[in-house]
Amino acid sequence: MGIRPSKEEIDAAVLDVAAGLLARRGVKGTSIQAVADATGYSKAGILNRFTSKGTLIGKSVEQCRSQTHDVLCSVSDLPGGPARDAASLVALTDLALRRPGYISLVSAFATPLEEPHLQREVELLGSDICRMFCLPEPGQGSLERRCRVIGALGALCTLAVAGPDDAAAPASPETRPHILATAWSTLGHGMALSDAR
Repeated sequence: MGIRPSKEEIDAAVLDVAAGLLARRGVKGTSIQAVADATGYSKAGILNRFTSKGTLIGKSVEQCRSQTHDVLCSVSDLPGGPARDAASLVALTDLALRRPGYISLVSAFATPLEEPHLQREVELLGSDICRMFCLPEPGQGSLERRCRVIGALGALCTLAVAGPDDAAAPASPETRPHILATAWSTLGHGMALSDAR
């Protein structure tokens, strides 16, 4: 018999599903019913945890911002370069494998969204990602570096959200080294990830 998840674990999982829906469908397409359907909980059960769609969306974005901030803090003492990139990528990959909705929403910072309010929130996530990889701000810094960082995030998101064998299933933990290798090579350091750590 497995251990039942705590209320906090259930809430975090629901918020992650909402983040993934926000990234794909925007605010209008992220209904309480859509989150209920994706999580297997009832609409009433979701509303019992989060009293409105606005609360659910706000808490979902807040959770993503907190997770991004935690990763940023974990690498902030490292100087810019391969070691910091490696630490950032490893932390983001581990988070993405646990929370695929997170990486979907974070990756949206590089694309325009329909809702201005959500766009502002996602841009704040993007600012933290830029600091993580020592870029000044979204849209600033060397074009090559920006392309490489966005490409690495795109590869990470695609591989973590849709496993390489089944586009409908999230990646499994055994794909982690392959996801890391693919995203790492996109950053273009010309060395193995293990040599950078």
